Amino acid sequence: MCPTDVRLLVIRTRPKPSKPYRYFLVFTTDLTLEIPQILQYYQHRWQIETAFRDAKQQFGFSGYQVKSRKSINRFVQLSFIAATLTKLIFSMPQPTEKLINVKTVCEDLGIHWYHPKKLTQGLRVAYLKAQIRDHRFSTSSTENTNSQNIQTFVQQDTTLPLDKAA
Repeated sequence: MCPTDVRLLVIRTRPKPSKPYRYFLVFTTDLTLEIPQILQYYQHRWQIETAFRDAKQQFGFSGYQVKSRKSINRFVQLSFIAATLTKLIFSMPQPTEKLINVKTVCEDLGIHWYHPKKLTQGLRVAYLKAQIRDHRFSTSSTENTNSQNIQTFVQQDTTLPLDKAA
């Protein structure tokens, strides 16, 4: 037995008249909440769950290979920073560009069989990777060859010498 009173909310839905009813149970210990408020809280909770799933699948949240507690904490924080930045890139249009939508992403990635209602984190990551790859290693916008583009990228990605590090 639970020592605290619990409120049970039973949600009954039927996707189609020919299909059986589906039942969904939501529990809460806050007995003062109204039904719409309970549903809203659950929706927010679900967004948090999907954020954790995306962080694990797309940003290596659970695939760290470090041992110290400090390193693990840093890795987890960096995973969530990467996920947040990815989401921000898609939510703030550039001054000369329009907001990137699901149709644009699917077309650019060559996905014609999948029609999601909104952008998933997986689609965002795939789109960004494709944009970076196309931009860095494209010869159409400059006279450089792919090997020159790769060499430039490696040079830009090197760390500062110790005497110049601030």
